[in-house]
Amino acid sequence: MSPDHFPSLGPTFTVLLCANRSTPFLRESIDSVLKQDDGDFEFLIAANACPDELVEELRCLIGLDPRARIIRTEIGQLAFNLNLLASEARGDYLVRMDADDISLPNRISRLRRSLTENPVDVLGSWAYVIDEAGNRTGEYRLPLEHRNIVHRLPYGTVFCHPSVALRKQFLIDMRGYLGGFASEDTDLWLRGARRGAKYMNLPECLLSYRVHPGQSSRSRQSYAETASHWLRELLASPDGFVLKGFSVAFAKCLLSPLLRASRRPKRAGVRR
Repeated sequence: MSPDHFPSLGPTFTVLLCANRSTPFLRESIDSVLKQDDGDFEFLIAANACPDELVEELRCLIGLDPRARIIRTEIGQLAFNLNLLASEARGDYLVRMDADDISLPNRISRLRRSLTENPVDVLGSWAYVIDEAGNRTGEYRLPLEHRNIVHRLPYGTVFCHPSVALRKQFLIDMRGYLGGFASEDTDLWLRGARRGAKYMNLPECLLSYRVHPGQSSRSRQSYAETASHWLRELLASPDGFVLKGFSVAFAKCLLSPLLRASRRPKRAGVRR
């Protein structure tokens, strides 16, 4: 459906999705974006370091929808492709989406309503956890208010990355995502907190986050990468909070084999 049928009220949005291989979940993921109850957005898809067959599959999946555009790249790194899509985006906010997750039908409309009332730099939401078959197995319930989000940064996840809407100017001010294997989001939240960015999570599930064997799991290398981000922050702005963050991240790196063995999605309590 043409975006002309949806007059823009409030901020405009660009949905960003990166895909480098065909999966059984790709059609459902793309359909969940194109079938939003608020259709006023553009949809940019990076076909990165992929075979020609994937590009053809993506073209079939988006059909003739004028909101969707495929950008092919030869570089597989997620951070590079997110920055490239962001540079092409026309929206005020960049809505993240992974190629195996599902956006709930009211995701864009709910984000628009919240950001019209409270235009923070990063707005995330809670998320359902689903398995390969799409069955709900739990929820990610994350801290809601800025103060509690920043307070929890040393201890672990504060945003479900595929659920967030980023203010485009914020990402530009941060000079984009930095390179990395698995922690480009944590790095961005740390740099943003140091620069006074405003964070918020909505206390409702707007995304189904899929957990399946085909995903990459956290390795000692990626834990070490997170520790390096905290070390940078410690050198740039030494204080007790940052020292705590580095200590926790370094400990996770040392204990990563045990953490991977015990890693499970949990239903956490509400944190405001």
